[in-house]
Amino acid sequence: MKLNKKVKRVGIISGILLVGLIGVGKVLNIPVLSTGVNYVLYPFEKGITVVTNGISQVYEHFRQVDELIAENKALKEEVDQLRAKQVVAEQVADDLERLRSALDMKEVYVDYAGVGANVIGRDYGNWNKVYTIDVGMNKNVQNNSVVLAEGGLVGHVEEATNTSSKVITLIDSRSAVSVEVSRTGDVGILRGDIELANDGLCLLEINGEAEIVKNDQIITSYLSDVYPPGILVGRVEEVKVNSNDLVTYAYVRPVVDFEHLKQVLVISAEGE
Repeated sequence: MKLNKKVKRVGIISGILLVGLIGVGKVLNIPVLSTGVNYVLYPFEKGITVVTNGISQVYEHFRQVDELIAENKALKEEVDQLRAKQVVAEQVADDLERLRSALDMKEVYVDYAGVGANVIGRDYGNWNKVYTIDVGMNKNVQNNSVVLAEGGLVGHVEEATNTSSKVITLIDSRSAVSVEVSRTGDVGILRGDIELANDGLCLLEINGEAEIVKNDQIITSYLSDVYPPGILVGRVEEVKVNSNDLVTYAYVRPVVDFEHLKQVLVISAEGE
């Protein structure tokens, strides 16, 4: 036991001396001693290098992730801006098309005193389909003045005030317009219908012997006491079979898009 203790002491002291000598050799640049230091310290240096490289790689990974997140955010903002510009461009194009249509109509109805107007309100109840426009008697607009848009008939002025007017549309349940089939000249009555109005349609009642088919063009007739003849109204979407041979019914889709109506042209049926 005593021998073992002595051996341990000798070993410890020898180890301390060896480390000391190796350290001195490293400091004084003595090859043999410094080589010993390299062997002893190599595992530690290698471990430190591995840890350092690992930390550097982790840092570089997160740096790249941050850059990708920032780049993705910038691209998203750019896409949003492009979409916004596209919406504005489409809106401008639509407005230009409506203005062009209004100008074309004004040229067609040059014999009638006309004024452009903007839609500023609408009453879309179960029974009524009425628009409010921003012109009235101050612009020579009167009751029964004819309202046009998009190359076709909107309706007529029901009530004109000094600065605004209410317009009854074709799809209003109170509307009744004398029309004809442009292809055949057959005359009928186009009425607003409560059930059809939500689909943007009107109901045409015409002589049972009339030759009317899908896609026939419908225009105002010469029998109307409000509307000038020849104004485009719409096209036949469906002809209904009726057991009564005296009357034929058809669904007509007006040329005007009432859901997106913004500008109109108001003319007087009495001319200038």
